[in-house]
Amino acid sequence: MTLLTVQGRATQHHPAERGTLRLQVKLVGADRSAVLDQATGLHGRLVAQARSFAQDGSATWWGSESVVAWSFVQWVKPHPDQEQVRVTRFRAGADLRVKFRDFGALSRWAADAATLHGVEIAGVDWALTQARRDAVVREVRTAATQDAVERARAYATALGHDDVHAVALYEQGLRPHVGGGDQAVTVGLRGAAAGSSAGSTGFEMRPEDIEVAASVTADFETL
Repeated sequence: MTLLTVQGRATQHHPAERGTLRLQVKLVGADRSAVLDQATGLHGRLVAQARSFAQDGSATWWGSESVVAWSFVQWVKPHPDQEQVRVTRFRAGADLRVKFRDFGALSRWAADAATLHGVEIAGVDWALTQARRDAVVREVRTAATQDAVERARAYATALGHDDVHAVALYEQGLRPHVGGGDQAVTVGLRGAAAGSSAGSTGFEMRPEDIEVAASVTADFETL
């Protein structure tokens, strides 16, 4: 009987199904009330549009969680030949995130929002739906385990044994007395590009496929 320790891996790639556009409203000015009014008005306008996307089905969710407002000191020259003077200025802003299923609507809105003074496009987070993600994670976990079994059987055959049986199975990072390493299951943007184009009415976006990967280590005894 021989003890075999092997690693099993599995990876799948799937086109993104959701894109979460992250916007930030950032305005600066000399008058506190004016800056706050402009920021709240602009943010309210964007929120109304986000609600509209959710209502017509282009988006599945929207949220706004943070608001900022503060004053700061800035030294400026009123005129090139004058000394700097101390000026108090004010900044206000808020965030907004909208999760789209319609990538064409996402790209068009990003292009429209980018033209507004005080709006910054912070980025887009691409993902699978939760149901799809959960299903794929189950599949890659199963495939990683099967890969470990196949590896162990190949080694056993090479050593002249008939088969193997499992003694222990560990997700990545959970084997005792071994460093943590990477996560057992990873979901991220890696692999071939796939996406949609919005043409001349918006940004052309080609999100990378979502990579879902699983890794296990397992101990087997030969039979």
